[in-house]
Amino acid sequence: MFIRMFLFIIISLNSILAQESAEVVLTKIQDKFDSISDLTAQIKQSVNAKENFKGKFYYKKENHMRFEFNNVMIISDGETAWNYNEKQNKVIITDYASEGNKILSIRQIMFEYPEDCQLSTYEKEGMSILKLVPEDDTFSFNSIELFINDDYLITKALIDDPARGKIQIGLTDYKININLPDSYFSFSPPEGSQVIDLR
Repeated sequence: MFIRMFLFIIISLNSILAQESAEVVLTKIQDKFDSISDLTAQIKQSVNAKENFKGKFYYKKENHMRFEFNNVMIISDGETAWNYNEKQNKVIITDYASEGNKILSIRQIMFEYPEDCQLSTYEKEGMSILKLVPEDDTFSFNSIELFINDDYLITKALIDDPARGKIQIGLTDYKININLPDSYFSFSPPEGSQVIDLR
């Protein structure tokens, strides 16, 4: 009986300490993010271990984002999002707050998702990993694992998406606080392009 009680206490303490550690890591990531006014990084995305996008990512407070891939650009000014396919010469315009754009929001991933997720941390590849697991089934993912470097920047995100499979996003070659212009985060459809406005 004593041994069972002792083991229960040890397991409970480990659980409490792990949760506390996850909260500390999350706070440091959030503090780092709050200190950044803008950034650029190289980005790669793969789905089920097959690379499908590679390019550059730009971010500026609040929720201004730009993704540049081979034939595709995704741009948002925090209110409107433009998805431009150069090869097809087609632009799809949506509200930034629409469900499909939410996963693009760094702020949402770091500040809003954790409030409704169970958090845990572990070490892998010499880095700390913060894992978010939703507490209910209203989210579009089963889990997100954020790989954190010594500067508390996210270098990789692993998303378990029940619809698409395992999505991996890698971020490298960060440049921080370089005073990106607002013009990077607006878009005018080229003349002759097909425009689909879903707002």
